Amino acid sequence: MTRSLPRRATRPARAASMAAVLALAVSACGGSGDGAGPSAAPKNGVLRVGLLSDIGQPPDPDVYYAGNGLALTTNMYEGLVKYEPGTAESKIVPSLATSWKVSDDNRVYTFTLRKGVTFHDGTRFTAAAVKTSFDRRTAVGAGPAYTVADVKSVKTPDDYTAVVTLKKPNSAFLDSLASPYGPRMLSPTALKEHVGKDHGQTYLRTHSAGTGPYRLTQARVGDQYQMKAYEGYWGGKATFTTIDMPVYSDTSAMQLALNNGRLSAIIGAVPSASQARYVKDRNFNSYSLPSFQVGVLYMNPNRPFMATAKARHAMFDAVDWRSVIKQVVTYKAELATGAYSRGAVTGGIDSKAMKHDPSALTKYAASLPAAAKKVVIGHSSNSADDAQIANLIAAQLQSMGIDATITAYQTSQVFGKFAKDPKNAPDLYIASSTWPDANNPYMYGHVFWDKDGGLNHLQCSDTKTTALLAKALRTGDMKTYAAAGRAITAAACTPTWAYANDFVVTQPWLGNVKQSHSIAEPYTLDFNTLKIQRGQAREKQ
Repeated sequence: MTRSLPRRATRPARAASMAAVLALAVSACGGSGDGAGPSAAPKNGVLRVGLLSDIGQPPDPDVYYAGNGLALTTNMYEGLVKYEPGTAESKIVPSLATSWKVSDDNRVYTFTLRKGVTFHDGTRFTAAAVKTSFDRRTAVGAGPAYTVADVKSVKTPDDYTAVVTLKKPNSAFLDSLASPYGPRMLSPTALKEHVGKDHGQTYLRTHSAGTGPYRLTQARVGDQYQMKAYEGYWGGKATFTTIDMPVYSDTSAMQLALNNGRLSAIIGAVPSASQARYVKDRNFNSYSLPSFQVGVLYMNPNRPFMATAKARHAMFDAVDWRSVIKQVVTYKAELATGAYSRGAVTGGIDSKAMKHDPSALTKYAASLPAAAKKVVIGHSSNSADDAQIANLIAAQLQSMGIDATITAYQTSQVFGKFAKDPKNAPDLYIASSTWPDANNPYMYGHVFWDKDGGLNHLQCSDTKTTALLAKALRTGDMKTYAAAGRAITAAACTPTWAYANDFVVTQPWLGNVKQSHSIAEPYTLDFNTLKIQRGQAREKQ
């Protein structure tokens, strides 16, 4: 997996490669857990969640803009709406808003708010908190601030009605709110009492001010995080009352602990090479849960070898992507069938042909002088899967007489240097799992295909595609989004080759896993809805 830790805040949409992933570990009650085999179900209500590397940023929802800390922010804070968990569909459902109305021009969003909700400090949730939370996000100005950048005003005609007016039509606004990086509601009381000189950022490093099922009780950077169940939570009582999250530096140690019964689940941190073992081992439950992550091939038009769309098409078609999936990511990916992430464009109109035909690339390579047959293939230094895929591609190119070399890059290089200086970036960059902030076709297309998109690392773009995306944003018309997908496919910029899932392994007693997973929130679960499954039976996969 590839994904960044701290994200830069300079681009309008956030999504990243996964450089750090999250492993979920639930403590077993009693015994040392040193013996081999599955653990017994815990009786002390403690859920242990191992974090691979530190979360990289404070768990402040207006600051946090990375990957493995979603386990904290999504369990402590809530927004007005969310994506429905437990399904592969991108359906937006109520959270702190029970209903909403959208004006015909997609500029005015009116929310009816949930009653009986309190923040972790006991403050009652009302419409005033919506305005305070939106204003605070803008004032902090960190990466997630773009989600409210188009907000012109927030009106509160009564305690349980909030009217959000945008500066311009935006059919993707609800998706921005439903995103795990969308605006979260914070206690106006806590913000006022602890405003300091940084809008309460210092306070939220070690405290929480949300309405979520858990509150922050410990935050020792690089060592340990802890949450405890909020007794006043409106959404029901949690099975697990304490969430301990020690910071790990090694995934193999996590697997050993799982195998020995000391940990009870791992999310995302099991390398593909080890996944088959868990799928076949009936002592554990394994899941490949739907997400809107994708595998993409970045191709650099600013380098001579990939300068034309014809050359990029030849390169993409030359790779046997079905074989790549089978050899490397069998248990967490499937072949992509469209230009966008899974389900982003509704109605079945986002489709593209996936073919394997190396003849065009062979012909193209033969036409070049020897000095021009050099290709640099890049991958994340943190992803064993991407390294393996890069090696497969390099071997094929070398068989064609192309001088293919492989280079591993740090996340800071990918996000800090590639787009600024694409001529000195690699010819190809492989990513087996990356994602936009939300599963809306505009939010996907913008970040991957527009020049100022946060994931357009190698600066491959198409003017027709950009115009179609902007047009579709105003109305939400799926046919226009499909046309944009066809245009970018013709331009051969960052094509998708896989739909990637979250691979999860658990002890057999941990239940309700699928229902606690959201397509929009990779590498985390809703801890409040996890259950202890009686009888040690395998949950249906």
